[in-house]
Amino acid sequence: MDSNNPQNHQNCPVCGVSIAEDGQVNFSHGSSGTRARLYARVCQYTQKPGCINQESQLRGELNPEDGFESGENLPIPFLSTPGATN
Repeated sequence: MDSNNPQNHQNCPVCGVSIAEDGQVNFSHGSSGTRARLYARVCQYTQKPGCINQESQLRGELNPEDGFESGENLPIPFLSTPGATN
């Protein structure tokens, strides 16, 4: 099977990604991923009819790195107010 052949891809009418027969997901931006990553980042939130990535047996087990980081440990930049004096 050739995952680069568009004939082997399924296109999601909800989010527009293409999924190859081998499960490789081609996002519109960035590197390709898995069905699990697509579900963790998009499908679980969309919940629209027509989503082609709702079957858990096809997407496999979700890993913590499939989702987005929570941002809890990110530093918050100090923004000064224009015209304010320190």
